[in-house]
Amino acid sequence: MDRSFSPVARAEANRQIATLKSESAALDTGKFRVALMRITALADNGHTELNDERPRPNYVPVRVTLFADGLHVLRAKSAYADLLGARVESIEARPTREVVAALERLQGGTEGWRRTRAAIYVHSPEVLYGAGIGSRPDQTTWTLRLPNGSEVTRTLPGESSDGHEPHAEMTRWLSPEQMHGEPSNWRALSSSDTDLPLPLREFNRAFRRTWLNDDCTLFLQLKAIRDVDDQHIGDFLKDTTDEMHGHPPCNIILDMRFNSGGDYAKVAAFASHLAGFVPASGRIYILTGPQTFSAAITTTAFVKQAAGSRAVILGEPVGDRLAFYREGNTGCLPHAGLCVHFATGMHDYAHRCNDWGRCFWLNWLFPVRVKSLAPDETITMTYAAYTARRDPVFDRAVALAAAHE
Repeated sequence: MDRSFSPVARAEANRQIATLKSESAALDTGKFRVALMRITALADNGHTELNDERPRPNYVPVRVTLFADGLHVLRAKSAYADLLGARVESIEARPTREVVAALERLQGGTEGWRRTRAAIYVHSPEVLYGAGIGSRPDQTTWTLRLPNGSEVTRTLPGESSDGHEPHAEMTRWLSPEQMHGEPSNWRALSSSDTDLPLPLREFNRAFRRTWLNDDCTLFLQLKAIRDVDDQHIGDFLKDTTDEMHGHPPCNIILDMRFNSGGDYAKVAAFASHLAGFVPASGRIYILTGPQTFSAAITTTAFVKQAAGSRAVILGEPVGDRLAFYREGNTGCLPHAGLCVHFATGMHDYAHRCNDWGRCFWLNWLFPVRVKSLAPDETITMTYAAYTARRDPVFDRAVALAAAHE
């Protein structure tokens, strides 16, 4: 049912499925899960993937974030708090960069999006074992360099990954703010977010609005294109629009880096009219990254389409191409419980999509045409910058906005 597979990829997927069916002995959970992940990755489509929430694989008792200068532990259970801030040098005696590269092959899509998935898969001994990296599905051995420079090797257990343990995109661990329902025995690298850069504070707030540069530049942050808990995106966008009517901004900084999508129809009108609140001499600085995905990409494209040359994209490339498949549904194996999301609707934000058999119909009501969403300036986040309490992408946007006041 997934339409993103090329004929060659579909033939290979069917061949691998046939091989699985012909196995004389049943695969254990780890190897079976990874076999399915490799099949979905053949589609080379970010939305076509094995859903890791039903059921989740096991996880180690730490959480890591992949920075430009390495993989670092930013969250840990109390018993492993000594590892906070440590750089992961190797996993199962293999250099971390090689392990991440191997795990990227379990996901389709752009390099950046595959990297974000790999930074999640690395937590699971079961996945590491299934991918042929680890020797056991119930534990994994990591070598880490502690903040004091010493090196330690630790065997981390694979623990049951129930709904009470913290699960999120890798960038969530940039914030020490406790997640909703997070057990009290988890520790963060920082005790408070008060000295962190503005975009990393109050991370549980999905929608934020703050004035900068003597109330001339408006900072907007969207972490989702949907309602989150009791936070309603429609109310936020209306309040923001009302505020801009009364106080037009000189410039706008729109932070979409931590936004994996939702329903773009909820934000289409707002995003398409945002440029109208900025004077001809002003700019809209859009902050993007590999986690900017799905409807967040559409939203970014709405703003870029309307603002034209006044839109300046800063950060890293968004998490998908301008042409991709999404929509669809989920199909689950009745006994294993593993579920695959299949994509059926084509989106093309660079060209008109005229094939009713493939194109997502809603795009005719909300057309998007942009030549590129590549950053005008590519800026990454390093662990060194993070521990110095700097956000290079945001800092650059603030500096550029100040120059255009």
